[in-house]
Amino acid sequence: GNCRSQGCDTSKTKQHNHYLTMLSAARFATTRIARANAPRAVNALGATRSMAIGDTFGAKEKVEEDRYIRAREQEIAEAKAKAAAAEANYKELEGMDKEKMAAKSAAMNEIADLLAQTGDVISEAGLANLARWKIQGSK
Repeated sequence: GNCRSQGCDTSKTKQHNHYLTMLSAARFATTRIARANAPRAVNALGATRSMAIGDTFGAKEKVEEDRYIRAREQEIAEAKAKAAAAEANYKELEGMDKEKMAAKSAAMNEIADLLAQTGDVISEAGLANLARWKIQGSK
């Protein structure tokens, strides 16, 4: 669809994508730094334990980030679906209006021709009312 007519702001989407990229890069860099600067314990058990804690925090951080990304992607998908539905609804209404106008115009011409055969004259508003009545009666 046309993003401008829907009021979308593509710069916000670009900013959001840039933000997600920055988050991923920051997470990658912090885990590398944390692992590189992890205290080197002589005791093998202590070293294993501190690495396990770092991994646990990293895993929790990743889960939260993934959850946020999935929620945000869901919001964007819903917004796009709503915009597409609104666009389809608009086009459908626009098409219906054209059909109604064509039917009304045809009915007005038919009524005007009938009246002209007998020399009768009617106002434009009266002609429109008769056409509306004819269309409603034919349904």
